[in-house]
Amino acid sequence: MNNVKIQWLASDETLFELDWLKFLVSDVQNYIEVQHDWKAINTDYNTILICNHAVPYRYVLENLRVKGKKYAIVLLSDENLFEPCEWLHDPACIGLLRNYIHPSYMTHPKVQVFGLGYKRNLQNYLNSDNSEERKYTWCFAGTPHGERQNVLDTFKKIENYKIHTCSGFGATDGLSTEDYVNMLQNSTFALCPQGQDSMDSFRIYEALEAGCIPVTTKSSKQFLIRPSYWHGVFYGIDELPFICEETFEECFDKVKDLKIEEIQRLKIQSLNLWKNYKQKWKTQLSQMYSTLKYC
Repeated sequence: MNNVKIQWLASDETLFELDWLKFLVSDVQNYIEVQHDWKAINTDYNTILICNHAVPYRYVLENLRVKGKKYAIVLLSDENLFEPCEWLHDPACIGLLRNYIHPSYMTHPKVQVFGLGYKRNLQNYLNSDNSEERKYTWCFAGTPHGERQNVLDTFKKIENYKIHTCSGFGATDGLSTEDYVNMLQNSTFALCPQGQDSMDSFRIYEALEAGCIPVTTKSSKQFLIRPSYWHGVFYGIDELPFICEETFEECFDKVKDLKIEEIQRLKIQSLNLWKNYKQKWKTQLSQMYSTLKYC
């Protein structure tokens, strides 16, 4: 039986999703060893390596192979699908967890997908009571680029909303984490348009974490997955409990006609979906850890 290290080769000092990753590994290790220099990664153990394409993680993999160690990779931030993931063919690689769906690896036996999760410190401001009545019907925070302004204009026909626009991701004119959480927890629905470079977005998971019902589309024009992209993320589910249609116009038509009891049902089902898949993704990582332990 081998000892196993979980190490994050991080390219950014801010570590946007650190709390989410700590949650995912909490069943097997109460912390993540964060390194900003690949030479500091300990390769004397079988390793779960958390990394992205911005760091020279292949040097770490080579050192692990030289020492006869097995490894698994948690690949972050590959929203542009640039990573060739050629190391999947390496017998020393026992698996890959990635947080953006790649069409070439959807059926690969070593590959599993998990959600993007939530930004750091978001949970510090969450109110655990999701039963409170919310004063906003819907909300949106972000940059109104592309078709988003049209989406906002359409949804403004539904009263009691909260919108905060900013100049870009992480911009100084954006909401603080506390204000962002307060907005979500005071809203029944959260508009979750696709990200700038990917169908996926942190918004949908942060909405679920805050007890909102996400409103999103099934697929992007560049990336068609049927029945939807989200069926690929929440793999195994038959029917999504949140609002998910081909267009935001169809989403609007569905939201405006919902009755109170239907909204309450969607809210409960969305909470249960998030709870179940968070546990499923934790289990996937725990199983990966156990596999490496007995390699």
